[in-house]
Amino acid sequence: MDFDLNEEQKLIRDSARDFLKTECPKSVVRELEESKTGYSPVLWKKMAELGWMGITVPEEYGGVGLSWLDQAVLFEEFGRAAMPGPMFSTAIGAQLLVEGGTDGQKETYLSKVTSGDLILTLAWEELEVVNNPAFVSTRVVPAGGGYEINGTKLFVPYAQVADLLLVVTRTEGKPGDENGITVLLVNPKTTGIHLTPVKTIAADKQFRVDFENVQVSSDDMIGGTDKGLPLIKSVLEKAAALQCVEMVGGAQQELEMTTEYTKTRFQFDRAIGTFQAVQHRLADMYIDANGARWVAYQAVWRLTQGLPAARELMIAKIIANKACQRVAFSAQQLHGGIGVDLDFDLHFYYRRAKAFELKFGTTLQHLESLGSQI
Repeated sequence: MDFDLNEEQKLIRDSARDFLKTECPKSVVRELEESKTGYSPVLWKKMAELGWMGITVPEEYGGVGLSWLDQAVLFEEFGRAAMPGPMFSTAIGAQLLVEGGTDGQKETYLSKVTSGDLILTLAWEELEVVNNPAFVSTRVVPAGGGYEINGTKLFVPYAQVADLLLVVTRTEGKPGDENGITVLLVNPKTTGIHLTPVKTIAADKQFRVDFENVQVSSDDMIGGTDKGLPLIKSVLEKAAALQCVEMVGGAQQELEMTTEYTKTRFQFDRAIGTFQAVQHRLADMYIDANGARWVAYQAVWRLTQGLPAARELMIAKIIANKACQRVAFSAQQLHGGIGVDLDFDLHFYYRRAKAFELKFGTTLQHLESLGSQI
């Protein structure tokens, strides 16, 4: 694997960094976190005009037609900027449509995603689902020529602003069965859907979504009846890899903020960065951030190449979870009291690092899975 970015990827990185620095400073991040929607429609449209909403969408549907590796470069910059909003959920939803949607669904929805006119979110997590969609229990039964959904989804990001929910359901069998998983497109404003906000440490907008006799057309199925598990697993693998890269972006920013702070914070008539103990801690942070970056991008690269990546993905999530937590802890320690002051920008990163650690499998879950394979 070549760890160097190509010229196109460097352009994506540099343009994204410049744009987010100008358009999404921490004052804007604060406003978005405190708002009801958690995102800016104006900023969303600007990003769509840059092609960011359709990086991996094929060109025939208005996208850029680049790879998941190119997508990861963009999301590392989102991590650096602590950018809130439904970019992640929309990217994952679009990928699910790219991989499993019918020609009609792709034609109808993907062009609206790329133009910034459609926000997507994936609803798959449930109380008994531990990083394995085979245990989904939200039930779907035939009704009136279509389907009827009953059940509850948890931690659905930005459901209140989403135009479509991509709901992972069970159409036959019992939780744990490989067959019987079906993905449906659902309008969140449909009668019988109830949204309840869930407060999170990252201050992102997540919701509990209850479905009570919700009617869905048979045309809104993605990937076929009862055979949706391979599709959703494929998309969740890409989502987990992308989450690791976004975590790395935050860790890199924490490292740079801390390095700069230790140059300007004086104690005993000298910058604290000149003390050996501080330099060792910064070196540990550098090793952690880069180690997490390499394993995260290795997983992304294998997924981009269509190679098996389950083991590499588990390793990436384990290392990213641990390394980014260590970076966050060290950044707080080296900043001292100001590191936990909410008026200072560091908290955006350690809050998000803790929240991201729990997404797409915890460290313990991935360790158990990796250990069983070994």
